[in-house]
Amino acid sequence: MNSRITSKLAALFISTASTVALMAAGAAPAGAAAVPVADEANGGGFRAVTAGQDAEAAARAAEFHVRTPADTLCTGTWTHSVSTVQFQRASGGTLAWSFKLSNAAKAALGPTVTVTMPYAYVNGRAINPPYGPHTEPNWYNFHGSIKGYQFIGGGSGTIQTGNKLTFYWYLKGSRPNSAADRYITCKVPTPGSG
Repeated sequence: MNSRITSKLAALFISTASTVALMAAGAAPAGAAAVPVADEANGGGFRAVTAGQDAEAAARAAEFHVRTPADTLCTGTWTHSVSTVQFQRASGGTLAWSFKLSNAAKAALGPTVTVTMPYAYVNGRAINPPYGPHTEPNWYNFHGSIKGYQFIGGGSGTIQTGNKLTFYWYLKGSRPNSAADRYITCKVPTPGSG
């Protein structure tokens, strides 16, 4: 084989291996576009169902909460390729949300979807998630709310204006091995905010 071709293949292999190693460690290669901070608070994606996904999801959810600043209020409509989430805080203090799948998610996941919130955080601490599994047609408006909560490991609280929240939803589709996740990190707004 020509030595120039061999050198180029070796350089390509080393570059690819470095990129894979960086991504496995959670870092992006220097040439990759950085994710804007504002987008980190509003993310997720489509996934295949795999063994060990629960541990992976737990690690992702904890990482999202730690790395993402809560510089946007939990109000209004948050759009994403997986779902649109709409927040509203009642005058009594309860924070409610609706969760509607996008057309892309409906196509990828199939006609029936199970949505759950396996992980949630308040100010850096894991709480018992405020949303259990719901299996519904993909057009359903999944919805829930939070006011009081219990910390995992003991203790309880009530959401307060300015608290940092992270909600991590997991979606299991009726299509074989189809799944998605969705997360939002935001700051609790004042009561009566929509």
